[in-house]
Amino acid sequence: MKGEILALLAALLWGIAPIFDKIVMSSNVSPYTANLIRALGAIAFLALAVIWFRQFDFSSFSGKNLVYLLVAGALGGGLAMILYYVALKFTQASKVVPLTSIYPLFTVIFSAIALGENISPKVVVGTILIILGVILVCSTE
Repeated sequence: MKGEILALLAALLWGIAPIFDKIVMSSNVSPYTANLIRALGAIAFLALAVIWFRQFDFSSFSGKNLVYLLVAGALGGGLAMILYYVALKFTQASKVVPLTSIYPLFTVIFSAIALGENISPKVVVGTILIILGVILVCSTE
């Protein structure tokens, strides 16, 4: 139950953060600069968390793992966030956030291809529901 509660708290925070993002992106700011400032906020918080919880240990990370994390950060935390901020400039947060939240659909596809993971019938049904949700969100005005 602890994991589910923590996941719901994460979802709550992810639901609040776009409100601040949309407020900022409604003004005339650069999505690049906005993303950099947001990332600096994340780095500052994470640095404090690492120090507070005494989790500053890189010994278990190989060079390959570090590269993978840097690439994931560049793609998800860099490029994708810039695209997200530009999307917020052009449309409502109530549309952008659900649409950008379909990443599990792509994770299912890429995990099957790149990691050889099996896709269960429940995952297929969930993926279909994701697609239907996107259709509903995009078809409303």
